[in-house]
Amino acid sequence: MIDYMTFDVMWMDKVIAHVELKPKDGGPPYVISYIHDFNKQFSPNMEGHISLEELERWLKWRAFPPTRANADELLASLGLNSYNRWAIVQKTHGVMADDEIWLRFKGETLTHKDVCLRQYLYYPK
Repeated sequence: MIDYMTFDVMWMDKVIAHVELKPKDGGPPYVISYIHDFNKQFSPNMEGHISLEELERWLKWRAFPPTRANADELLASLGLNSYNRWAIVQKTHGVMADDEIWLRFKGETLTHKDVCLRQYLYYPK
C-alpha cells in the first residue's frame, strides 16, 4: 500500500529530501534535507519542522494551476472530478517539464525513468 503522508523528494534517482506530513510524534510536517546544492534543493531553508502552508506553497509549483485553459481535460485524464493539488501531485508525482525533481511516495519503487517526461533525453532507445 502506498502511503501519501510520507514521501521522498527525488532529483533523478537520488533522494534529496524526506518529508513526513504526519510524523509519529504528532507534530507538524517534518523535512530532512540530504543535499544543499542550490539547484537541487527541495526548497531553500526547508529542514526540520515546517508548516503545512509552507509545504502547500512548494507543492503549488508541482501541479498545474486551476486556471489553466485545459484544466478540466487534465483532471479527467488523471481520473479526478475536481481540482485538488494533493491528488494531482499524487497522480503525477509532481513531475515538471523544466526540472528533474519528482516525488516518490512511501511504498513505491519507481525510478526517474518511470516518471521522466523527457525520456528521449535521458533514456534513448
